[in-house]
Formats: sequence, structure tokens, C-alpha cells
Amino acid sequence: MLLFPSRLIDALPSFVSTNDTSLLAAITPTELSAPWYHTSRPHLLSFISDRYLSLAAPVLTYWILSTVFHLIDEAELPYFERNRIHPPEELKSRNKVTFWEVIRAVVVQHIIQTSLGLLFLESEESVLETEIRTDHIAAMGRLAPRVVDVAFLLLGRNVGERALLSLGPAVVSWAYWWAIPFVQMILGFFFIDTYEYWLHRAMHTYPTLYKAFHSHHHRLYVPYAFGALYNQWFEGLLLDSLGALLAATATFMTVRQATLLFTIASWKTVDDHCGYRLWWDPCQMFFANNADYHDIHHQHYGLKYNYAQPFFTNWDYLLGTQMTREQAEEFRSRASAKAKAKAE
Repeated sequence: MLLFPSRLIDALPSFVSTNDTSLLAAITPTELSAPWYHTSRPHLLSFISDRYLSLAAPVLTYWILSTVFHLIDEAELPYFERNRIHPPEELKSRNKVTFWEVIRAVVVQHIIQTSLGLLFLESEESVLETEIRTDHIAAMGRLAPRVVDVAFLLLGRNVGERALLSLGPAVVSWAYWWAIPFVQMILGFFFIDTYEYWLHRAMHTYPTLYKAFHSHHHRLYVPYAFGALYNQWFEGLLLDSLGALLAATATFMTVRQATLLFTIASWKTVDDHCGYRLWWDPCQMFFANNADYHDIHHQHYGLKYNYAQPFFTNWDYLLGTQMTREQAEEFRSRASAKAKAKAE
């Protein structure tokens, strides 16, 4: 991962003058009061290094979650059957690839994904430097002037200074431990979405690319969880694996942050192909780009729509490539009526 460009940030002009040293002293933490998620252990888990955990976590997430959905498919439980997007018989009748062909392709994809990570993720020594040996107090001291800048910009100098003095070190600590990592994660989501939207759209726009690469994934007209990473191997490398790695690098994530990003992305892509509408599912509750949304793209009438994946729908909305479920049903009704009229 790239190191955060703190020197570049420090070189930017600031509202804080030499007369504000008392304000900076008042809001800069002097003791490490880390949140629950922080640990000073060399590794998050005792039996595996953080570097290898970043590679293993998304793969394990994929297989565990896909297995859960597969067992649900096989059990045909009444609640889940009522929430299937397609009836189970369509899995065999409409899909053009067998279950075991899908599994083999996913295994290949994960081997490539892991190999890419081994090549480009930082060394274990570098991980220890960024995760364990970081002087968090000094880092918060460097952040404090920027917190003042933002407060002055948003609230004005007088109100901003009073607010900062009232909140004390808690505001810098919150910015350091919560606000900045949250913004990094959201930016990581948007980076992946932007990267995948344009690449995915190109795969559908140019017939040569579609035939050589993306047509493999669209052999699944009825998506299911294990098929989320059923791709031609080079497309999988370019679209999924490289996209997530570039997102973590571009947003200056540490390995532990990247592990979370990779795991969420893996969870989300499985969920987007699960084949169920589940209101309580976090991936479907908090994201409009969900299993129902992506299912439309897998249908013949939706191939030129709903390119966005895996998190938000903003690019589809802004660029006119969005098809809602209501529009999809309207299209199907018109097509059915037209076919009926022709038959008569």
C-alpha cells in the first residue's frame, strides 16, 4: 500500500497561526485512548500474519457465504422460496454452465487473486511498521491543525474555536480513529464502483471484449452465490482482483483496513448473486445495488443496463443506464403481450 502523503498535507496553507499554539495544545491528545477495534498485538489473529489474513479473509468469506446460500437453495425452505427471484427449476433450464464448471472457475479465480496479493501487498515488516510501531500520539498531533482548519472553515473562527475548546482532545481522537478511516472506506467503495462500472460497460459495449471475456459470466441467466466470481480468468483478474487492490492503494489504507475492504467486497459480490430478495440482509438493506438490482442485468432485456457494481447505483443513475424492477416488469409485460398478439 502507499503511505499516506502526510508531508504533502503538512505543506498546505493553514488557518492556524503561531498564536494558536494554546488551542492546538488544548485539543491534541496526550494519552493513547484507542477505540475497541485497535490492538497493539503484532497480528490480529495469533495463528496468521496480517498480510496473509488480508489474502485469506475474502476467500474464506466467499466460500462460507456461498455455501450457506447453496444449502438454502438445496433445502428449499418456505420462507426463502417465497423470496426467490427465480424459481429453482430455472437454475438448470436457463443457465448455460454446470455447477462444477462454476466451482472450477472460482477456484482458478481465487488462485490468481491470491497470487496477485502475494506480489503486491507489502511485506510483513512493513505491516508491523504501519500497524504496530506507529506513534499514534504524534500522528494526532500532526492532525490537530487540520482539524482546526476544518472547524474554522465550517463554523467560522470564533464559533469554531469555542467548539474545539469545549470538545477538547476528543474531537481530534474521533477524527483520527473514526472519521478518516470511514472516509477512506467510502472512497474505496466509490473507487471500486467507478473502476468496475467503466470496465464492465466497456465489456458490454464492444462485441470483441464481450465475446472474449464477459460472455462467460453471462452464461448464468439465473445468478446464484457461487457464480459471483464465475468469470473468464483474465477478466476476473482485471475487474475484481485488481480493482480492489487499486482501491486500497489509492485510498492509502493500511493492511488491516484493506482486509476489511476486501472482505466486504467479497461478501457483497456473493450477496449480489444470491438470488433472493431479503429485506433484513445488510447488503440489501443498506445498498440499492443489491441482488434484485443485479439480477436485472443478467436477463436478456437488462444486458445494457445496471452495469454498476458492487456498492452504489450512482453511475447508472447519472449516465442513464439504470433499469428498475418496475421498468423490467413493464418490459416483460410488453414483450409477452407482443408475443401473444403475434401468435394469434
